[in-house]
Amino acid sequence: MVRYKEPVRPEEIEHIVVYRREDEYAGWPFNGGFWHFGDGELLVGFNRNKCPYKTLDDVRHSQIQLGGGQLVVMRSKDGGYTWPLEELKVVVRSKAELRSKILHYPPERSPLPKPKPADFSNPDVAMAVETPLGRERGPTAYFITRDRGRTWEGPHLLYSSVFETLQARPSYVLRPDGVLLWFLQGTRWDEFRRGDKIREPEGRPLIFASTDGAVTWNFLAYITPPLSEPPKICPHPAILPDGRIVVALRNLWPDFRFHWTEVYVSEDGGLTWRFLSRVNEWGAPASLLVLRDGRLLCTYGYRVPPYGVRAKISDDGGETWGREIILRDDGGSPDLGYPRTALLPDGRVIAVYYFNKANDVVDCNGGVRHIAATIFEVPY
Repeated sequence: MVRYKEPVRPEEIEHIVVYRREDEYAGWPFNGGFWHFGDGELLVGFNRNKCPYKTLDDVRHSQIQLGGGQLVVMRSKDGGYTWPLEELKVVVRSKAELRSKILHYPPERSPLPKPKPADFSNPDVAMAVETPLGRERGPTAYFITRDRGRTWEGPHLLYSSVFETLQARPSYVLRPDGVLLWFLQGTRWDEFRRGDKIREPEGRPLIFASTDGAVTWNFLAYITPPLSEPPKICPHPAILPDGRIVVALRNLWPDFRFHWTEVYVSEDGGLTWRFLSRVNEWGAPASLLVLRDGRLLCTYGYRVPPYGVRAKISDDGGETWGREIILRDDGGSPDLGYPRTALLPDGRVIAVYYFNKANDVVDCNGGVRHIAATIFEVPY
C-alpha cells in the first residue's frame, strides 16, 4: 500500500540575502555555479542586469540575459552567512559582447584564447560557463580559475563540428581516474525530431570528457534515448560513495511551472545510462548533493503555489525518495529557484538560489529577483 506523507520543515534553518538591488534582476545560480573551497569559503555565480520592474517585459528572461547582462561571482568566507559586496567580481562584462565574439568567427579563427591544463583535483580550481540561450545556436564559452575565483582565465571555446549548438553549465565531476566529465546538452547538425525537421527544443543531455585538464573535450555518451518525451535538459551530476554516477534531469513540459525532476544512473563511469526514478511531482532544475552520511539530497525550485524551494533525500542512491522538505514557501511568483547546494564543515547544507518574495515592495509578477541562501539541518 502506498502511504502519502506530509512535507516536513527543518527545525534549524536560516535564510540569507546574498545579493539584491532594487533596480536589478539577479538570477540563476544553477547556471552560474556554486563552489565550496573548504573552511567555509564559498563562491556563487549568477547573472544580473538592470531591471526597472515596470512591465512584464522588464522581467522576460530573454530581456535580462541579453544586452548588458553580466555573469558575476560573489564570495563568502564564513559559511554563507555574509556576502560582502566588495567580494563581487565580474566574469563576463557583457553577455552580448561575448556572444558576438563566439558567433561572428568560425571556430578555427576564434579570437578566444586557448586553455591551459588545469588540475581539477585541486580544490582551488573551478570552471565557470557562459552558454547559448534557449534555441540560440552556437558553442559555449568557459572560464577556469586556479585561485578560488579571484582571477579567471578565458573565455575559452567549447566547440564540436558535429554539434550545431552546445548548451552547458558548470555541471561537472572528476572521476577517480582523473577524467573530467562535463554534463551538458546539445543538438547535432544532422539531428531532427520526429522526422519533421523540428530540432529538440534545447538539445539532448550528453557528456563531454577531458583527459588533459579541460584543454580538449570529446563527446562521450548520451544520457537519454533519442526523442524522449518530454525532452530533458539541465543535467546535474553527483558521484555516489560506491562509485556510481547519478544525474538529475529537468523534464521540459510545455508549461515551465510543472516541470519535474528525474534521476538517471551510470554504473560504468558515464558510458551508459538508465532511468532510476522520478524525484518529485513538480520542481526543476534540481541540484544533487551527497551528504556526509552518503545519502543523496535533491534540491529544486517549487514553481506552483505556494512558490518556494524544496528538497528530498534518498537513502538508496536515488532509487526512492523520502518526504518533501519545505525550505521556503514565501515566493511571490514561479520566477525563482535554479538552486545549487554545498555541504558545510559541520554537516549542514547551504542552498543558493534566486528568489522573489510575496508582498515585496515591488510587484512585477513577483518581487525583486535576488540571490538568496538557506542554511539548514536536514530534518530526517
